[in-house]
Parts: sequence; structure tokens; C-alpha cells
Amino acid sequence: MLVVSRYGWWIAAMLSLAVFLMLAGQFGVLQPFEGLFLRVSTPVERGLEATFRPVANVLSDAGGFDDLRAENNRLRLENETLKNEIVQLEQENAQIEDLLKALGVSSSADDTYVVSRVIARDSSPFTDRVRIDQGTNAGIRTGMVVFSSGLSLVGTVIEARDTYAWVRLITDASSKVNGQIVESQINGSVQGHADRSLTFELTQGNVNVGDTIVTSGIGGNYPPGRTIGTVAAVSGTPQDISRTVRIEPLVRMGTLEIVQVLTSFQAQRLDLD
Repeated sequence: MLVVSRYGWWIAAMLSLAVFLMLAGQFGVLQPFEGLFLRVSTPVERGLEATFRPVANVLSDAGGFDDLRAENNRLRLENETLKNEIVQLEQENAQIEDLLKALGVSSSADDTYVVSRVIARDSSPFTDRVRIDQGTNAGIRTGMVVFSSGLSLVGTVIEARDTYAWVRLITDASSKVNGQIVESQINGSVQGHADRSLTFELTQGNVNVGDTIVTSGIGGNYPPGRTIGTVAAVSGTPQDISRTVRIEPLVRMGTLEIVQVLTSFQAQRLDLD
């Protein structure tokens, strides 16, 4: 009986308190306490907001990572294209008369390309080749020169079938391209290696990190003035008989997806394995 009595008193007290708070709220008795509660709770609310807002921002921005990656790839391609345009202008300003007389350079506006997609790779030791999805049916022939989407040199067609072709990349160990340093006009050869690196072989001359390497056109296998890459490292001095000049291609050979085959240029001498 004592427990029931206490329970009844507790219920009655709660009901009385609820009625009191309802009446007090209607007559404005609780307004001072409401203001006090807001003053106490507002800093707490702001603190929680400051703590969790960065987390919410990270979660909301997670979907933007793919957009940033796509934008980065677009800017890389745009940078490669602009670099090639600058090189072309420098070549034209410095050598256009000699090239026209000695090499019969045609305007790049007359060049025609067949765009193709890389569908297979052969990157075994000493070999770096890709298979593309266009062949003789599209006008592609053995010996034609192949460029990236941004028109950097990537290789040469070594086998052409009806619907596909194989391209030997310049990083292949059997690839050798006659090249030239734009800044000093020194000629040499760009050699691929077993580890798919590139070096520029020259006897003597001034070469510096950051110099641009282009095709020289000597030998007739490649059109002149096409960008290959930039000098990444140099060992030795200009007086040394043998120097090691490492080249960084403008395009990443291992991630090639789209290439352009130059069909309007005919190689004068085929030296293909």
C-alpha cells in the first residue's frame, strides 16, 4: 500500500508540474528561463557545428574527386599540346628556310591523321609495342609515324593488317630516332632501352636539363621538328667524348589510349625489324 501510495503521489506531482508549465508558458512566466536556456545552449550548438562541419564538407566533396582527376588529365593533355605548338613555332622561326630547301618540309596544315585506339600491349623485356584498332582498311601502312593525341612522337607502324596494326614505341629497345636539341641545334639520336627509358646520344655539344628534343628529319624516316621530349638529366661535360642524356617523353607511353597515325608523310627509308 505504501508503494502504491508513493507511485500515485509521483504521478500526481508530474501531472501538476505539466499543468503548471503549460499555464506558465501561456502567461509568459517562463520567458526569462527560455532566454537563459538559449544563452547556455547556443555556444554548445556552435561548438558542435564547428566540429562536424569539416567532416560534412569532406563527405559532400567526395563525389568531386573524379571530376578533379578528369580535369587533371585534361590539363595534362592541354599542356602537352601547347608545348608542341611552342616547339613548332620555334622551329619555324629558326629553321624554316633551311628545312624547306634541304628537307622539303610541308605545312602542318596539310597533314592528315587516322585516329586509332590502343587495344593491346606487348611490354616484355626489350620490347615496348602497342596494337591499334585501325589497319590497311583505314589507309595505315608499315613505316607510318604515330603520334599521341597532343601530337608528341610515340612510335612507328611496324606491321599493318586489314583491321589492326602494331606500333613500335620509341621506348622499345630496338627504336632509334634521329633527333635534335632545339636550343643548341645539336643533332644526335634518341635511343630506347630495355627498361623503356630514353637517352639522347651525341658526340659533343652543349645540352642542359630542360632542353627540348625534336625529330631532326635526317634519314627521312620521320618528319622534322616533331616533339619527342625534354632533357631530364645530363652526366659528364661538353668536353667528354661520351655523355649520358636522359630524356623524359612528353606523353606517358604506359597509359596511351588514343594515337594518331600520320598518313600524309611517306618515310624515305624503312629500317624496321
